[in-house]
Amino acid sequence: MKVDEQDRQSLRERLDTVLGEYPAEVLMGMLEGIAGQDLATRDDVLAIGTRLDGIGTRLDQMDRRLDQMDRRLDKVDTRFEMVDAQLERLDARFESRIAEQTRMMVFTGVGIAMSCWALLFAALGFG
Repeated sequence: MKVDEQDRQSLRERLDTVLGEYPAEVLMGMLEGIAGQDLATRDDVLAIGTRLDGIGTRLDQMDRRLDQMDRRLDKVDTRFEMVDAQLERLDARFESRIAEQTRMMVFTGVGIAMSCWALLFAALGFG
């Protein structure tokens, strides 16, 4: 429905009669600048409600997918924890083996040094 200036004037006069001059002025001031085609209809509001329902459904689906991803990530975290534990055991074995090898090298070096010193003293003693 197209509203023209004559319709607005008629409405203003009726509002003056029913509500009084000041309330009619306030109400008309609120309606100024609003074209008839800019007002939302009941169907417009229902259409927005339908769209919001669709958005809600999509958000619920996204939430379910995120929950599934969380469960998968929990499994990945568990696997990483298992790998970390294995690496710690491997690290402990390396440390143990390196310490063992270091001891062996020190004792071997001491043995070789003592042998050399013994040969030197023996050569000096018999010489």
